[in-house]
Amino acid sequence: MDELEFCIKSLSYPLGTLLEGAERREGEFVRVKKGAVTIPEIPFAAICYLTGIALFDSLDLVDKKRLSGDYDSIMAFGRKLLDSKLGEALRPYLESPGRYISPGERLSIDWLEFERRVEKVGPYLERVVEIQRETPSRGEFLEKTAFLSELTVDEGLLLGYIAEDEKLTELINAALGKHNPEFKKMVVRYFRALRT
Repeated sequence: MDELEFCIKSLSYPLGTLLEGAERREGEFVRVKKGAVTIPEIPFAAICYLTGIALFDSLDLVDKKRLSGDYDSIMAFGRKLLDSKLGEALRPYLESPGRYISPGERLSIDWLEFERRVEKVGPYLERVVEIQRETPSRGEFLEKTAFLSELTVDEGLLLGYIAEDEKLTELINAALGKHNPEFKKMVVRYFRALRT
């Protein structure tokens, strides 16, 4: 997993699955097609935002409807970037995304595979929800979630996605950062990329 896949999966895990194993190519515009994504030489934060939009645009209407909340997450990510220190430099890409995206191929999410993965991490979510219910303090929650070290980076992102509650997702990410060295390493790489 590279920083781009990590970024997209943190916004919309199902959309991020479309990047798995996809070749990264250099080009003038962001363009997604089966097995490849074209990336221009622009700031990474803009690449993530534009790739999220391009992936969403590649879906059929049924999948778009199913992931409408995820599209809202991509838009919220864009607004957060505009309000950041990088906002001015990113403004052209965030305010006129159509200028930097070239239409790609129609892509579809493998929902059966997605459900299979959800089943695998489901028991972790149940334990986390139970701990959150029983422990009022953040510190105690973090102490009791050491078992999240068992998850891969990918499973950690999926766990945060299926939590569906912003506060719980934030707690899960904090616990993963504390107990899961691979996840923490990937987060560091991701935030470093966001600044470039």
